[in-house]
Amino acid sequence: MNELQMHRPLMPGARLHTGLTYSEGAGVDATDVPCFYWSNGQYCFEVNSYILHVWTNEKASVDNNGGSLRQYCMQVSHLIRFLEKNRLNFLTLTDTYFTMFINGLSAQVTEFDENVRTNTTVRSVGSRCLDLLSHCTTFYGYPNFVSKDGVVRGYRVEAYMRAERPSEYRRIVWYHHSFPLSSEDRRRGPITPGAINALRAAARRQAPTIAARSKILISILVHTGCRRAEAAGILVQDVMRAYRSKLSHPLVRIPSAKGDKKKRYVPVPHIVLQTWVDYIEEVRSVMISDVMSKPQYAGFVDHGVLLINAVNGARLSVNTITNEINDLKKAAGILERSHPHMFRHRFITEKFKELIIQYDLQNTDVMRRAIANADVIKRVLQEWSGHKLTESLDRYIHLAFNELARMEQVVSDVFADASVKALDTILDEFELEWKAGLISAQEQEERSTRAVKSYLRARSVR
Repeated sequence: MNELQMHRPLMPGARLHTGLTYSEGAGVDATDVPCFYWSNGQYCFEVNSYILHVWTNEKASVDNNGGSLRQYCMQVSHLIRFLEKNRLNFLTLTDTYFTMFINGLSAQVTEFDENVRTNTTVRSVGSRCLDLLSHCTTFYGYPNFVSKDGVVRGYRVEAYMRAERPSEYRRIVWYHHSFPLSSEDRRRGPITPGAINALRAAARRQAPTIAARSKILISILVHTGCRRAEAAGILVQDVMRAYRSKLSHPLVRIPSAKGDKKKRYVPVPHIVLQTWVDYIEEVRSVMISDVMSKPQYAGFVDHGVLLINAVNGARLSVNTITNEINDLKKAAGILERSHPHMFRHRFITEKFKELIIQYDLQNTDVMRRAIANADVIKRVLQEWSGHKLTESLDRYIHLAFNELARMEQVVSDVFADASVKALDTILDEFELEWKAGLISAQEQEERSTRAVKSYLRARSVR
């Protein structure tokens, strides 16, 4: 294990038992769950107990090389190193020492005299370390070790506290008086419609096969609001099942990258699914056939994932999705931030806008009360987006109201439903491909006709 890393993932196939049993093969799959060690290589019972607690009770993700659990290990490793250097343990740590620990995180600078960590990062690390301390000291029989009047004077942040004093409590679960004020809010906002159009234009300039996959990737991000790992796991069979339902907004099954890995269902316009099916039948099937024809891939079996590598047929990795969007951004000359997760912000904001207008148009007291507290709307969006807490959606409802307030053509933009917007985008895409010489005039006409007919059929059965 190198000097900078105090944890490593469990091997593929590792299993952890959740109770006393002697059955062979029993237990829960623990592949990639990180195992933590002291810097001398000895097993760190306290941190591993905490990691297993979070994994089993909070359903933290281990996707993409350890996911959230790996991030937690990296955060608490700062405290573990501090304990080692000062010859302390969890029960000999005092409030003064913890203050020194936080101040040390804030004070560390680079060779260019720049802060290594932002205030937000320091607060996040401190909050995680307090959670670890509370878990471990409670386990040892000292439940108030971390409390307002405890040995370490930290305490949990309640929702009302965060609302009253956001500069002190923003985006943390535990608070300590040594924490710096929150940095300026640098969270990514929704990707702009102009940036999405520019990315689509850049995709059309790629090689035909890659261009087709890039356009489907953009379409998935726009119309499902899924995370990168979820986009990488969408199955062909789920797309086909939704498409054959013939509903105007079929429900596409999305594999969840968070929590207990339950799948969720997101409504996608049928006209959009038509383009995904065209990709499956006209592009993806050719990719698979090409891979199977190569001697080095003899015995290859189609895994059924929608987005695949054109060379070896493997499913796209999470990092490949990020790189693909980043490459398109550079090719398009986009200067603003454009990251896959920003599509998720755009999706949730757009859906909030649609639901706000939809409920408001009902013109009933019940719906107007739903607008007032947003609980009904947030529960619907929670099902589609896969957020654990409805409170996480608060910022989006404010974005939605702000965008509705400043829209110049509210009537035309809001009252048009998602299928009409999608059809307009798809027809424009066919026309641009024809003008670019990527398809013939006959292909443009055939695809446009098929898209319009698919839209009309879906509308007739809605």
